[in-house]
Amino acid sequence: MILITSIAIIIRSIPGWVYAAWGCDFGIYSGITNSVITSNQLFPAYSGWGSSYNEFPVLYAINAFAHWITGIDVVILMPKLVPIFGGLTIFIYYFLIWELTKNKKIAIVSSLFLAVLPFHVNQLSHASPLTIGHFFLLLSIYLFIKFRQSFSYLIPLFISTSLLIMSHHFSTFIYIISLFFIIFFENFYQEKWTVTIKRDIFIIIITSGLAFVYWATVATTVYNSFMNNGFTIGPIAFKSNLVIILFYIFFFASLGFIWLKRKKNLFIGKEKKRQTQRESFNIFIIAFVICLSLLLIFSFIKIPSLDFSFNPISIIWAMPLLIVISLGVVGFRHTRFIKNGFLIRGWLLGLIILFLYGTIANFIGSSSIYPHRLLEYMIYPLALIAVYGIGSIFSDPEYKVLFSKLTNKKDFFIEYLSKKVNISQKKRLIHILFTLLLVISLATSVYPLPTTLDQSNEIITREDLNAIDWINENLDKNKSLIASDHRLERMIESRGFKTTKDETEKIWSAEDTSEYIDELIGFGKNYSKITHIFVDSIMKNDVVHVGIRKEGIHMTNETWTGGYDKILKQPFNLVYRNESMNYDSETLEPVYWAEVYEINWTYIENSYFK
Repeated sequence: MILITSIAIIIRSIPGWVYAAWGCDFGIYSGITNSVITSNQLFPAYSGWGSSYNEFPVLYAINAFAHWITGIDVVILMPKLVPIFGGLTIFIYYFLIWELTKNKKIAIVSSLFLAVLPFHVNQLSHASPLTIGHFFLLLSIYLFIKFRQSFSYLIPLFISTSLLIMSHHFSTFIYIISLFFIIFFENFYQEKWTVTIKRDIFIIIITSGLAFVYWATVATTVYNSFMNNGFTIGPIAFKSNLVIILFYIFFFASLGFIWLKRKKNLFIGKEKKRQTQRESFNIFIIAFVICLSLLLIFSFIKIPSLDFSFNPISIIWAMPLLIVISLGVVGFRHTRFIKNGFLIRGWLLGLIILFLYGTIANFIGSSSIYPHRLLEYMIYPLALIAVYGIGSIFSDPEYKVLFSKLTNKKDFFIEYLSKKVNISQKKRLIHILFTLLLVISLATSVYPLPTTLDQSNEIITREDLNAIDWINENLDKNKSLIASDHRLERMIESRGFKTTKDETEKIWSAEDTSEYIDELIGFGKNYSKITHIFVDSIMKNDVVHVGIRKEGIHMTNETWTGGYDKILKQPFNLVYRNESMNYDSETLEPVYWAEVYEINWTYIENSYFK
């Protein structure tokens, strides 16, 4: 596990060591951390893009403390420190799976999958509250399982839950929902209440109560935006504190439903036997074809709530992930026959139900839950269930023989489906080869997959930071208003400058000034006229990312450079440029560069307002 955890940390740390900084929102988090350091306040004021970031201080406190110990600049420190917490979730996950299954092989292979699964790796490679939230989410679930076994874990569970609540509100929400559905499905499938039902009810009441109180008294932005705005189901809207009341009503109503189901002796038929090797393989093929078909459909139409679609390259990179999802479909049935199988089912089904609700609600425009944000959390039970799926295809879902005695040419026989099944050396070698190839393919797809979606590029270069230093030293914070893409505007805001806050779009792709002059002026916008624009090589050669869940904008393509060429002439005046020493062999341009342009308002006024 030390090796797997090390791999997990390394793969999540790659961007933080390769690039000067990493992440579209990195400027927000580094800026607030610096505010914590300079103001000595755990909850400093924040006026940049978005809201509520300063109300969850655990990330900033950790990095402020590390800065105090080492003296390393926050911009350098955070991208290298925080992904370690992302990698350490794999270590916690191993012990969680071991606690649930009591199967060391299953725990190790599940952890190996989680170490390289794209959604998890990419998200937890960032120096963000989300990464810390995932860490304490998994720790809290593990301690919840331990608390069920011993009351002595109550204090550690309380501490971990408190840190989770103070780390990331959405991870806290997922934790509460996960507990809810774990408790529900464990009892739904069984004829008697679980022996831990009283402790479970106690924990969910305390956890949800702590979260609601924190949101109402400290994270007031979250409370006002989510709790007061509430949520909707079709035409029905639930507002204000009714959301909290409904949560507890729904929770106890679900327990009442289980009691009534038992009283009426209404039990859903359980799977009576495990599927055969052939059945497992057929299920895998069907699931894979369905998943691939969905991606192909969304290559022609945009994904609901995301406003972009897949392209052929992104579909190819997504293949390893589709295989894991398909294996999860195969392994789901086997959870009926394993220790804590209903808990694992409840964990996954709860998130799937929430995903479906978010998808439908977003399609009709009535939800604040974005379904794609759930995928990184669904990965946790999926990684485990997929391992059982692989085992089912090889007739050994509990790995009694698989991963054992690979050099031994002797055939091994195990009891499966009431008969002896031969697990030959060839089958054992094919199994381990398939598993390793899948792990390698997942690892190689981690960072290419998001970039092929053509929505954003999260690299922040040394040249960008040099340009931001120049801006900080040479421009007036009170008189300047700077336009750039999302990641660079957040970095500029961290230095105290005003930006357009992602309200400029036409300025990046239009060629004629008349097409974007309203954005320069700030007409119909929440900002006054723009004084400078900040452009770098990523914006020119790759993609301009503005707003959230929007398709990327292009300044150039293979046959057109008009979006960028226009800034080489009036009303734009170059005032600063920084470039790398390395040159691209094809374009003969510096690999990375950053430019700051001043808007010539005298030219605009003489040309357009006379």
